[in-house]
Amino acid sequence: MYLTSALSLALAVLLTGTSASPLFARQTNSDETSCSDTSFKHFQWQASNFDFHASYIFSTPAHQNSWGYASFDLLNPADQSTAHCSAASNQLNDFFYGTVQYSCNDTLRGGSTKFDFNRPTGELRVEQSWTCRDQDPQYPITFTAKGSANFTLECNQEFYQNANWTIGQIYSSRTITCGNVDSAVVPYEISAIA
Repeated sequence: MYLTSALSLALAVLLTGTSASPLFARQTNSDETSCSDTSFKHFQWQASNFDFHASYIFSTPAHQNSWGYASFDLLNPADQSTAHCSAASNQLNDFFYGTVQYSCNDTLRGGSTKFDFNRPTGELRVEQSWTCRDQDPQYPITFTAKGSANFTLECNQEFYQNANWTIGQIYSSRTITCGNVDSAVVPYEISAIA
């Protein structure tokens, strides 16, 4: 009888201790959607302040030094992190053709974010991984997703031609500046590993 009541008491203490343990507590508030729930249901990124600009500079009639630049911030609604993405290219004439993948700055969020941009079509593609620990911290879920968005950029061009050019001066220049764009980036592929 003593053994049975001691065993019952120990089991009750053990169960009480584990249910109150922070290791097993769910890491979400009742009024918020969890990282895993957001990842599994209707997930999409938000790209903000997408910027494209370029400059074509001729130091002589035959020597060109031209670069294009793309940058934006990518918000992941599941883990609430933002990655800053930027790239520079001197691949003439549109600079970005969707053939080179660039890494984003993920130092504060962990995971990995990459993108490519096709200037002629306006397509932005992203690939990102992130980890959710809200279901079971001992077995976190790592998600990897790929998605895309199409931008219609409104751009202005300025031209300059030096009519009295001499060596050491700029012969001609052309600059392209586009207004910043915000857009949802919809995933077309997503996977999860626990």
